[in-house]
Amino acid sequence: MNITKYIVSSLIVLSVNIVNSQITYPKTVKKPTENQYHTTKIVDDYQWLEKIESPEVRDWVDLQNKLSEKYLNKIDRKIGSNRQMNRFMYYDMEYDNESKAIKNDKLYFTLMYPGANSKPCIYYSKGLKGGYERLISPSSISKKDDIIFTSLCPSRDGRFLAYQFNRNGSDWKELKIVQLKNRHYFKETIKHIITSEIYWFGQGFFYKKFRYTSELGKRNFPSIYYHKLGTEQSEDQLIFDTNSEKEELNIYGTPKQNLFIIKKSNKFEEKFSFYYLNPKESHFDFKPMFEDIKYNISIIGYKSDTVYALTKIKENKYIISFPLEQPKKWKLLSPIYKNAVFTDYELLEDKIVVAYQSNTSSFISIIDYNAEVLGEVVTPEGLSVSSLNFSEEFNKFFFKLSSYTVPPVTCQLDLENYNFEYLGKVEVGFDAKRYKFLRKNFTSHDGTKVPMFIVYKDSLLKNGNTPFLLNTYGGYGQIAKPTYKPGVIYFIENGGAYAYIHVRGGGELGEKWREAGKKLNKKNSILDFTMAAEYLIYEGYTKPKKIAITGGSHGGLITAAAIIQKPDLFGAAVIDVGVTDMLRFENSAVGSTFTNINEFGSVSNELEFNNLLSYSPYHNIDSKVNYPSMLIVTGSDDTRVPPYHSFKFVAKLQSNPEQKNPILLWTQDNTGHFGANEANSIIKENAFIYGFLMEELKKEKD
Repeated sequence: MNITKYIVSSLIVLSVNIVNSQITYPKTVKKPTENQYHTTKIVDDYQWLEKIESPEVRDWVDLQNKLSEKYLNKIDRKIGSNRQMNRFMYYDMEYDNESKAIKNDKLYFTLMYPGANSKPCIYYSKGLKGGYERLISPSSISKKDDIIFTSLCPSRDGRFLAYQFNRNGSDWKELKIVQLKNRHYFKETIKHIITSEIYWFGQGFFYKKFRYTSELGKRNFPSIYYHKLGTEQSEDQLIFDTNSEKEELNIYGTPKQNLFIIKKSNKFEEKFSFYYLNPKESHFDFKPMFEDIKYNISIIGYKSDTVYALTKIKENKYIISFPLEQPKKWKLLSPIYKNAVFTDYELLEDKIVVAYQSNTSSFISIIDYNAEVLGEVVTPEGLSVSSLNFSEEFNKFFFKLSSYTVPPVTCQLDLENYNFEYLGKVEVGFDAKRYKFLRKNFTSHDGTKVPMFIVYKDSLLKNGNTPFLLNTYGGYGQIAKPTYKPGVIYFIENGGAYAYIHVRGGGELGEKWREAGKKLNKKNSILDFTMAAEYLIYEGYTKPKKIAITGGSHGGLITAAAIIQKPDLFGAAVIDVGVTDMLRFENSAVGSTFTNINEFGSVSNELEFNNLLSYSPYHNIDSKVNYPSMLIVTGSDDTRVPPYHSFKFVAKLQSNPEQKNPILLWTQDNTGHFGANEANSIIKENAFIYGFLMEELKKEKD
């Protein structure tokens, strides 16, 4: 290490550590901070980087970005990753993932990209045969902040549209209203909301508001308010609130505005209460339906004085029904299929369409309101079902099919004979017919069989020379579906293969599988991931230096923990908005919520603290190891996984005396947990990530 003079601040030393004679890192000064956990003292040298708004941290991030963008742009110029990525994802530029048109009366609302350098704007159409007309653009709200529309909620009669947005990718959202006639934009702005729970009633709507302390502050003490159009938020009527930071509130309203339900949850104590409003009987008087019951339900519909809801019974998810006035008289409606999980539903007038996912494919079951199965539809192997939608205007039912190599294609389902047809196909810039896939079950560290889905082109040789990209999420019981990923296509088109690992902690194989990867069992998720790499090596498909790994959010944690625990297994990694400091995560706004404490445990519990410490990527970095090449990606305004997780992880790795392979930090400005939002920025993001992985695998490493 060569030491040069530096002037930046008392905490930043510039340009010292030369790696491979190519990379000069910004030097990060250690400032030891001691934290006491039970009987254990933890010294954190980089805790000062948690002050993400300080000038010192901002300067440090800017220096890191200049270094990383120079390195990544050099790769792009060499291999043309941006140009290729544009070819593989151009299909997606017409609309974003909320492309499903939202209908009220004869008006349809949707989000669409007006151009490659633009963010999605709000459009509307007077019937499906008419063209879409732009209604609201992000710049009309702010020319300074990056405005991202997140939810559209039209009134029942189509006269008004409530549109929700965030600034710079934050989880905190705001809401404004427009009257379509004469395009009257109401002056009021509703703030301090997180979810999209907006339900119109009368001359306004119900919504959920949180107590706001700061952008990164805790999100607790929610309240349900009623907002009357044309009035300031300060005049809104309080309908329901909480008196404990452990309590959560949700509100549900029917499209016909004939029933509203508030759910109060205390998941720490497993208590749930439900209150309903019948607008015919009272204005804002919510009556008890259930109080302090021990099981959770989610209301999804209401007709003929009967409530329809989702709940879990013996590890399976069901649709149930019960009379509004006799809520304890449950009736099970949806069937259970062996080795398949419930993923989606759509309530029709006389039928219910339910989607399931199995180990081999997705399928649809059509039932009536007496729980009789009317028909079943099996889709081609390797595809996933999404976007169930009944169009009243056409009296037809639609859904989408997609896979890792097939962009979403709209299908029409015949509800009389239960056949479906493709309504068209999405053109892509590669020969999709040459793509193949296979499923493998490998044995993990404790004898558990773990499924893996592999995608490749033409053939998959067992000569140890195939670059492999491994990916997972594996947390919170989320069900991973095959979805189109242009980065995967880029990797395969450049000679690689892709594998998604269904590690324990995900919901693909049911509740037991989910429980086997949470809290004290979280290390199973990590070991499942590393064992997948060992399996591919053992079977002769690839070798350690040819394996790249990537994951986002919870998947970023798994990726980071895997490469720290088993660095010899991998050639490169991209960790995207990942949690890397498991001890300090609980201090953040979202980290302190029930969702995350229930997933990982709490440092306040000594047993859970020791478990968190045992796999926390940041705390398990070994100063004697040269870790594989890594690109760590975060968003400057990520309030879900604050960017300091990435900052600290990078700082500690870059200061490692033995670190020779590149460690890069790329912080995307004015973005949050979900990354880039402009079309060209999305292409750049994918080009940087997948170009880096492929190029690093080509290098000869010590």
